[in-house]
Amino acid sequence: MQTTLEQEIREFVLSTVIEDMNHPLKPEEVTDDSPIGAGGIDLDSLSLIELTMRLERRFGVEFPETDIEPLGAMKLGELVSDIIGRGATA
Repeated sequence: MQTTLEQEIREFVLSTVIEDMNHPLKPEEVTDDSPIGAGGIDLDSLSLIELTMRLERRFGVEFPETDIEPLGAMKLGELVSDIIGRGATA
């Protein structure tokens, strides 16, 4: 079962990518197993940087520069867990 914070992060990631970053995705086609990078949500390195900056502001977490590129290899569910692990707050 998902916590409210997990759901909030997931929805924030999807709405940011689709609405703010104009990424052509259908939310119903994205699952926790969807890769953030190639073959899934398909974010490139610049998009990853933009997303992490927005996540930092919204959830009060920090992504050191060295942590950003590996995020592209994660799946959506792993990214959500990673953000919670960094001490995300609603």
